[in-house]
This record gives sequence, structure tokens and C-alpha cells, in this order.
Amino acid sequence: MSEEDKGRRRIMLLLYCPSLSNLLQLAVCEDQRIDLGYIATAFGLDPLTLRINGHFIATGIDFISSYLTWNSLFSFFSAKRLSTGKYPASDPLIVHGKLFRLGTKRAHDPQDDRSRPEVEDDIVLPSNNKKMREADSGT
Repeated sequence: MSEEDKGRRRIMLLLYCPSLSNLLQLAVCEDQRIDLGYIATAFGLDPLTLRINGHFIATGIDFISSYLTWNSLFSFFSAKRLSTGKYPASDPLIVHGKLFRLGTKRAHDPQDDRSRPEVEDDIVLPSNNKKMREADSGT
């Protein structure tokens, strides 16, 4: 725990992602800004698509909410009669988002080259048009 966190009130949260059937327990400070990048990474979700209790939360480039704190989010959800995720008094926060797929590119298949157009100087030439290629090469 850092010196900065010593005087702050920490809360235990539960977050649940129904599409993955995963439950995450997270300790946060009430006045801490919400780090959606961390939550998304923990569930393997794309941070740009993350929603908490059905609500999209705007973030900066680092996926940390610019000025929304956990305490203000708790107040908002309480006013809407939604779960706050505070453990053990409330049901978990519901997290939705698209799965973040790393490494989904397949290996290069030389057979794919036959169906792709040839690219030269930003001009796309169909690979089956022999006359165009011969005219371009000057033969």
C-alpha cells in the first residue's frame, strides 16, 4: 500500500461478467478514478466496448475515467436502484463488452496470394489481367 493510499477508505467490489461467467473481486478507494482498462484486461474484454451495469463510461486515452470516481459511480447506481458491487452488502456490478482477441491472425498461406490483387505504387492491379501488367512493365 503506497503512502498516498494509507489515509483513504478502501472498499471491496465484486464485478461479474455474465458472458464469461467470471467473477472479479477488486479493492478500490472511494475517491479513486475508475480504471476501465484494468477491469477490461482482467476479463479479457476490449476496453473501448466496456459497460458497467449497462452504462458506458467515458475515459481518456489511458482508459481511466477523466473525473468519475468510484464514489460518484456508487451514488449514481444507488439512485437508479442498480447494484453497486460493494461487497458484501450489494450484488456485483455487471460488466459487458466485446472479447478482446489477441493473436487471432492466421499464419501466411501462399495460396491466399492468388486471390489477392497485386499492389504497386498504391494502384491495385488485378492479378489475372495480364495485359495491364505487361503494359505497366513496358513489355
